[in-house]
Amino acid sequence: MKSIKKPIVIVGAGFGGMTVASNLKRLNPSLPILVVDSEARFLFKPLMYEVISEELSMWETTPEFSKIFSDLGITFLRNCLTKIRFDEKILEFNDDLHIGYEFLILCTGSVSSNFSVKGVDENCYFFNNLKDLTKLKSFLKQFQNNKIKKNLFVIGAGPSGVEIACKIHDTYKDKFDISIVERSNEILGQNKIFNREEAEKALERRKINILLNSTVQEISEKKISILNDSEIKKLEQDVVIWTAGIKPNLPYIDEQVKQIKGRILVNNKFQIENYLNSFAIGDISIIQGMEELPLTAQVAMQQGDHLAKNIERIFLEQDLLPFDFQDNGEMISLGMGEASISALGVTLSGKLAFEARRLIYASKMPDISRSLKSTASWLFQKKSIINKFVNKRPK
Repeated sequence: MKSIKKPIVIVGAGFGGMTVASNLKRLNPSLPILVVDSEARFLFKPLMYEVISEELSMWETTPEFSKIFSDLGITFLRNCLTKIRFDEKILEFNDDLHIGYEFLILCTGSVSSNFSVKGVDENCYFFNNLKDLTKLKSFLKQFQNNKIKKNLFVIGAGPSGVEIACKIHDTYKDKFDISIVERSNEILGQNKIFNREEAEKALERRKINILLNSTVQEISEKKISILNDSEIKKLEQDVVIWTAGIKPNLPYIDEQVKQIKGRILVNNKFQIENYLNSFAIGDISIIQGMEELPLTAQVAMQQGDHLAKNIERIFLEQDLLPFDFQDNGEMISLGMGEASISALGVTLSGKLAFEARRLIYASKMPDISRSLKSTASWLFQKKSIINKFVNKRPK
C-alpha cells in the first residue's frame, strides 16, 4: 500500500469537507489529515431557519470544529487560505503560514452574491453563514413588541427565500408585511413540483406577497426599487433579506486554474486539470459533463463520500471511479411545525413531514454526541412522533 509523508489537506469544513475528512479517517485511520477552515464552528445550514424561529437553539446547529475533529483523530486549523502554489504543493495562509501537502482537497463553499445591485451590501441582511444568522436573529428580535407593521422584503424565491419568509411570519405573527421578490415566473423553479405546490399553499395561507417577474434595481436605506413589466416601482422598506444567489468562495484561485462560471473545472473524479493530486468538490467546483448539478448539501456530501473512497483507491493503487449523483429527493421547511418532502417516490407534507425532516437532519449532524442530544431534546418535546413510530409499552 502506498504511504505518504506530507498530510492530506482539506480546505473548507462544510458538508463536503466534513464528509470527506471523516470518511477518509474511517477508511484509513493512519492517514495524516489536516482540515483548515476560516470559521471556528460548523453551521448546519438546512436548520438555520429553526434557529430564527427558536424551534432549535444555536448550540444544536453549530458544533465546534475543534471538538468534532478531535473526536475523529483529525487535526484542525482555523486560518484563511490566501494562495496555492500547485507546482510546489504548498499552501499559503494568513500570518505567513506555509503548509506542504501530498493531496489537496478544496471545498470552501459559497458566499452571497449581490449581482452588482446598488445598495445591497449596505442595506440588506444576508442568510448564508453563522455571522449572517446571528446578525439577522438579533435584528429581528427588536420587532417582537412592535405595534406597527413593518415592510419586509425577501429577495429570491428559492428554498432559502421561501423558508425564511414562512419562519419569520410564524415567529413574529403580525409584525411584518412580507413580500418575496423573484425575477423568474415561479417560486422554487429548480425544485420538485410537489414541494413547489406545497410552498405556494403555505405562502398563500400566510398572505405573503409574491412579486414574480420582478428584478431589484436598487436598495436604499428606506426604499427598494423593483422593475416589473417595464415599470420601476419604488416601495417603502424597513427590512430587506437578500437570498437571491451565491457565488463560489474562491479568493485564493488565480488564472492558472481553469474555471467555468466562476467555478473550478474538474473531471468526473474531482481532479483539477493539470494538477491530478488536487481535488475540488461542492459549490466551488463544476464537473465536466455534469454542469447542471444543484448546489446543495446532498450533492456535496455524496461528492465527499465518493472522493474519500477514490483517495483510498489511490493508496491501494487502484483506478479511480467516476462520480454518479443519486438524487435522494429534497426537504423544505414551510413555517413553524410544517414542511414538505419529496423523496424517492414518496411525498409528505405538514406536521409529520416537519418531524421526519428534523429527525433525518439530526441524524446527519457531524458531532454524534451533539446529534443525539439534539434529537433527544426535540423528541421529548414531540410526543406525537413517538406515538406514531414507537410501540407503547403495555400497561
